Amino acid sequence: MESEDLVTVFTVKSPTEAEMVRNALKAVGIACEIGGEGQAGLAGVLEIDVLVHASDVNAARKHLRNLRREKLQRKKRRVEARKARAADATSEAIQEIPPPKKPPEAPN
Repeated sequence: MESEDLVTVFTVKSPTEAEMVRNALKAVGIACEIGGEGQAGLAGVLEIDVLVHASDVNAARKHLRNLRREKLQRKKRRVEARKARAADATSEAIQEIPPPKKPPEAPN
């Protein structure tokens, strides 16, 4: 790719995150490069850009938005499932035992 044709579509601080984004884009056929990954001892301090060809910018951004949306939906489902399990699970240690019911009095 020509460097003047590259556009930043995502910026991260971690080289690992940059690799994950690059792999996600490559998986759908979008060629990309990582700019600024040679940080040596400054990893996590400087920003790392994920770059794609200018003609792929819209497709790349759309794919990344969809990935974020899917991730948030999965997280929401996990939280809801956890809450449902917590509501179903009861512990006898914290339950209040109701007082015994008095038998009905017999008429005299």
